Parts: sequence; structure tokens; C-alpha cells
Amino acid sequence: MDKLMQSLFNYITDCTLEKYYEPTGVWRYWAERDAIGRALWEQLPPEQKQELEALQRAYDRAQMAELEAMFLASFDQIIAMHLPHCPQPAVPASPL
Repeated sequence: MDKLMQSLFNYITDCTLEKYYEPTGVWRYWAERDAIGRALWEQLPPEQKQELEALQRAYDRAQMAELEAMFLASFDQIIAMHLPHCPQPAVPASPL
């Protein structure tokens, strides 16, 4: 993303995204995920705990990339909605 898009994305993730968590059930899904993760964590030997941590970081990066892709796709759709969807009459050339 260019600097402007990155700034918009950061603003949304830092300031407005959280208000959409409740209506989408994110808190509940995170709680379920965390409970399963804790149960798995407690069963693992130390070397597998390191692998699980690496896996979680990879999931986190993939989730952030997916959020960025959704942001960019949404932005493109907003632009598309502002474009005319039927042929526009030709504008006559200015006589000047």
C-alpha cells in the first residue's frame, strides 16, 4: 500500500474497527480460539510450544494481510460505486 492507503488502514484498525467487533461476534470467536489454544498449549512439550508460537505468528500475519486485502477491495468497491453505470452523453468541446 502507498502511504495514504496505509494511513487510512492504520486509522481504521486503530480507531474504528473495534466498534464492529460486537455485531460480528469477534469477541466470542476470539474467546473460543483462546480457550482451545490454552488447552493445546498445556499439553505440549517445550519444543512444540515454540512451533505453536511460530504457527500463531504466521496466522496473525496472514490475518493482517487478509484485513489489508479486504480494506483495499472495499476501497475499490467504493470507487466503483461512484462511477457511472450507463453511457454518459458526450460533452461538447469548449469553443474557446
